[in-house]
This record gives sequence, structure tokens and C-alpha cells, in this order.
Amino acid sequence: MRYLRLALASAALAVLAAAPPAAEARAWLSGGDTPAPVERGDQGDAPKAEVPRALSRSAAEAAWVELGPSGVVLARAITKADACPKLTVDRAAARMEERAAPSPPDYPVRSCETALPPDAKRVALAGQRLPLPARRPRRIVVVGDTGCRLKAVDGFQACNDPGAWPFARVARSIARWRPDVVIQVGDYLYREEPCPEGNRGCRGSPFGQNWPTWDADFFSPAAPALRAAPWLFVRGDHELCSRAGPGWFRFLDPGPMPASCQDVTEPYSVDLGRVRMLVLDTALASDRAPLNPDPYVSQFGALRAMAGSNAWLLAHKPMWGLLPDSSGASVTVLNPTLQAASGNSLPPGVRLVLTGHIHLAEVLGFAGVRPPQIVAGISGTLLLPQITAPLVGMDVVGERLATATTLARHGFFTFTPRPSGWAATIRDVDGKAMARCRLRGRSAACGQLRR
Repeated sequence: MRYLRLALASAALAVLAAAPPAAEARAWLSGGDTPAPVERGDQGDAPKAEVPRALSRSAAEAAWVELGPSGVVLARAITKADACPKLTVDRAAARMEERAAPSPPDYPVRSCETALPPDAKRVALAGQRLPLPARRPRRIVVVGDTGCRLKAVDGFQACNDPGAWPFARVARSIARWRPDVVIQVGDYLYREEPCPEGNRGCRGSPFGQNWPTWDADFFSPAAPALRAAPWLFVRGDHELCSRAGPGWFRFLDPGPMPASCQDVTEPYSVDLGRVRMLVLDTALASDRAPLNPDPYVSQFGALRAMAGSNAWLLAHKPMWGLLPDSSGASVTVLNPTLQAASGNSLPPGVRLVLTGHIHLAEVLGFAGVRPPQIVAGISGTLLLPQITAPLVGMDVVGERLATATTLARHGFFTFTPRPSGWAATIRDVDGKAMARCRLRGRSAACGQLRR
């Protein structure tokens, strides 16, 4: 019902024809905050473009546009003000609705949202134009596992050093690349324990499940990329209810705000032009025994009904990812819970499995009917060792690996369409290509570039 009300409100906004204020009209006619045209390179490389200007925090702590189920496009904002901010949608002013009220001391901020009309041409908050979906997205960015690791069992990352924790650099590079959409495949919060006394690398960092940590680990560093394009958010295991789940539902989950935190949510689809993105919440899927496939059996059944003929499966935990040991000399195939629930079989229309969770870049192609598996867990947190084990020819729960590219370097993925498939590029933190891959049908092959 909540999103029905939001949709009705967005429909009303779409038909308002009031003239814009004179100052706004002058800014619009003179170019104002309209992004400059961008030339698209033949290889999908980064065009020379300025990072969109920042939103004033007097209006909102953060603002963005995200894609949700059934074609819903949501404008979201986080504010410390007493009420939600107003948007300008085409020639109409609109106040956002409250999604979650402040809950001090952990969340002294208000979460706000509104569903945008499907034909909206211009949306702005406090004079800052928000990005709207492209009718047929051609430039897709994928990031994953973006936060700064603060946990004794895994290590304390130097969150204050952009060389050691490069997510802010990645976000700036994404904005310069001018994507049509950004997909985050899960795990946003990693600052779970206090920085040890005397550790200058993370000194002063917030930690725990609260707004300061969400801001430091995601919203502040991600700001240039949030201004650059709409986002599609996938939930990771760091967003389970026992961890950062309350913040996930306050800020990023695309569904209506639930009465209480939920560890399992239903799958949904988002159409990006001719490709249907199937979004599966795998946060609870166990990586080791005892396995818990029961909640996912019906979900894989639902995916079969919604997949269509050209789909990508988006999840946090991989179907057939390769987790290295501490030396990189051997690997374990993840995730056994999802393998058991799916029977290692996906709908025929699924052409790609795109995930995070393993802190490496992986592009894996199989010799049979299985779609390629891509892992994009390289956008900020501590990386795993480079895999040195021989991979091509190994059996991966019933199918042979035909091609395998793995990289233990921070960065992000970009995807651009080609007549016979997609070009996928693994980029470093500054946007330079590290490997170029071609996805055709159910095959994937990469060539690494010499540095």
C-alpha cells in the first residue's frame, strides 16, 4: 500500500503543468546543472568528464536514485532536518515521504523517499539534479564489498589511507566514466569493531551499526557515484539483521519499510533495457555446513517464472565462485547452500551470474550449459590472496572450467553491449583497464593487459 500511495503521488506530479520559478527557468535555459554531453568511447573507456557537484549537507546528508521491483524508480534522501526535503520533479514541487524516523542515538537521521513518475525528465533536490534511468542503459558499473575492514579476526584496514582503502577513489573514477547505472552486489559495512589504540591507519573511525558508520563506510565516499547514475542495491551478509540489517532497511532496501528486520526477502526483477536483472537476497545462505537451502528452493522456483529469455542473476554470494586459501594454492567452491537449493541449474534465460562476497575479481566460463560466473568483490575491503592454483579444466560441482581470470587488485567492473554480447572490463581504482573480457552466449573469456 505504501508504494501504491507513492506511485499515485508520482502520477499526480507527472500531470502538473505549473511554470517553474523564474530563477530555476533561467538556470535551466542557461544550462544550469544540466550535465554536459558525453562522447562514448568505442571500447567503453572513461570519457573526460567532470564529477557532478556535491549536494549541500544543509539540505540532506545524502541523496540518490535507486531502482526497485516492478519498474519502481525511487528518489531517496537522508536528512537531519525536522522534515523530509522537497524535490522538484519536472515543473512541480513535491515533498518526500518519511521512510524511517530518527532513532537516536544510533540513527539520528530521517530516511525519506518518493516514487518518481516513469516519464520524469528532471528531478532536483536543493538545486542538485538527481540522475534518472536511461531508457536503454549501455554503460553499467558493478562494485562490491566496498567497506573498510575493522575486525580483529580479519584485520584492521587503514581506513584513513586512500591507498589502503580506495573506495572513495573508485567512486570518483565511476563518476568520471559516466555510467547509466551502478550495481552494488552487497556488503557495505565492514567497520564492526573499534580501531585499536595507537593504530594511526584507522584512528578516529566510527564503528558499529549506526549512522556515523554508514556515512563513513558508504555514503560519504560513494557520493560522486551516487550523483552520477541511478543505483541497484543488492544485500550482502554484512547486512543481516544481526549486523547492519537495520541500516540496510532504513536506507537501501528497495521495498517498503518492514515493521521489523527480516533476514530473508523475496527475489524481484529490474529491467535494464533488454536485459532483466534478477535480484536474489542470499545474505543468509551458509558458506559451510550446516547448510540452509530450504528458504532458497522456492526462490529459485520464482526466478524461473520471472527470468525471461535474457537475464542476469544478481546476488551477493556466488553460485560457483572460487575462494582461495591463505596461500592461494587451493580453492573452495562457493556457495554450497545455493548449489543445493538450485540443483546447480538456473533458468535457460540466465546468461550471467554476477556476485560479490569473495574479495577478488573473477571471470569464470564453463564448458557446458552453465552461464559464466563473475565475482566483483574488489571495490574497497581487504583483498584475498591471488589464486595461483591451476583452474582451467578443474571440475566445479559438475561442470568443467573452460576459462578463468582472477585478479587480487582493487577496482570495479564495467559492462558495455556489443552486437554479439557484452564487453566486460576489470578496472583499477583510477578506472584504467586491467583485463578486457567478452561475454557471448554462455561463454566468457578475458585477456589481461600488461602493466
